[in-house]
Amino acid sequence: MRVGIAWECPWTPSSYGKIALWLSGELQRLGFDVRVYCPSAPPVDLYGRSVPYKPSCPHKELGVCYELEKPVEVSNDSWVCEDSDVDAVVIGGSPYGAVEVKWVQKCSSSKTPVAGYFVTESAVVPPHLATWLFHVDAVAFPTRAVARAFLVYDPLRELHGDFMVVPHGFPDYYFRLTPQEVLDYVLSKTPVQGLEDALESRSAGRLIVNVAKDHPRKDFAALFSAFALLKRRTGDEKLRLLLGFVKAIGASVWDPAVLMYTLGLTERDVLSIDAKWQSNGMTELGLLTVYSLGNAFAFPSMGEGFGMPPIEASLLGLPHVTTRLPATVEVWGDYPLLVGSRPVLMSDGTILFSTDYRDMAEKLERALSDPEHYGRLAKNKASRYRASDMGRMVAGLVDKAVGNAGRKTPYPVPFEKWARVASGHAQIVLEALGLL
Repeated sequence: MRVGIAWECPWTPSSYGKIALWLSGELQRLGFDVRVYCPSAPPVDLYGRSVPYKPSCPHKELGVCYELEKPVEVSNDSWVCEDSDVDAVVIGGSPYGAVEVKWVQKCSSSKTPVAGYFVTESAVVPPHLATWLFHVDAVAFPTRAVARAFLVYDPLRELHGDFMVVPHGFPDYYFRLTPQEVLDYVLSKTPVQGLEDALESRSAGRLIVNVAKDHPRKDFAALFSAFALLKRRTGDEKLRLLLGFVKAIGASVWDPAVLMYTLGLTERDVLSIDAKWQSNGMTELGLLTVYSLGNAFAFPSMGEGFGMPPIEASLLGLPHVTTRLPATVEVWGDYPLLVGSRPVLMSDGTILFSTDYRDMAEKLERALSDPEHYGRLAKNKASRYRASDMGRMVAGLVDKAVGNAGRKTPYPVPFEKWARVASGHAQIVLEALGLL
């Protein structure tokens, strides 16, 4: 059976790109042929409509390598739901992306069974976006919190009462590497120059690290405010923030330099990753290096459907301080370093969350006071999320889409269906905001 995956390209240095790669490999191991459809693949190569892709492994001796059973086919997304040799398609992504909307619209009229693996950061998905679910034969979400955000509407619950929860999963090297192994390897290949301040703070147990893309739903304002507050409280010169700010895969929203100077911080207080990493994206080894340098990981966010970076950092034994959101509460349970937040209605009708930066400063100080204890707690929670489990569950999602073939409605959604979803939306929003 051949499965098509419409998502980011498996070579893209992003969370979605990694999921596309890892999911391809896990489905291969289960006996599927896989073709990935993505925007940055060539529309046509010299001999066909797809190119074979297999990631290179320059750091195989460390074990930072994801092995595919065989090269995966990668095709331009203009061919999605057009190839007769693809038995089912899985569309991944969020309803805010114009690219994903195009896939859903096109595939809704296809005879090919279609499954959605959908994510949202909003506590409630607005009706015009939630109606995505009419256009797929089966659907899965990475958390129940995301499922609730879509399925607050009766018609969608009636249609997809058989929805699945499929958490994202991580490959084996995350479960066996230690920060010291990563740093020993990196420092044996790279000069220490430029890392002196970071290594000094790490040795003192006072280095906070962050990795996030330049995106409107990443809360860099809360991050800088919490760090500035903690810095003023302690007066500790060795307390520093290493900022893994990635411009390559986000949108131009945040200006860390402006935030830094506005709060009276200096370039000795806030360290940055190399400019090439910022503009080109971080390699997997680069990402692991930033995590491994830290004594605590800070991840304030206005909304997450799952939140991959805190899991990645935690699997290396790093305590994380993350905003309390519906999805993070589900993933982390009673983990004690989730930061207080409150729901906020945004200009586009989504419901996101404002991070309490004072609480974040206090939680960061707790994390730094006993990183081994909180790191163990975080690692124990994160160890549940394996790529092999994700692959097995997505295989079940594919089977469900095939079994439900013919359920989906072609685009556009008939008005009477849309109106039924929209009915009562205001009441749902008021409840989510605590206004009733």
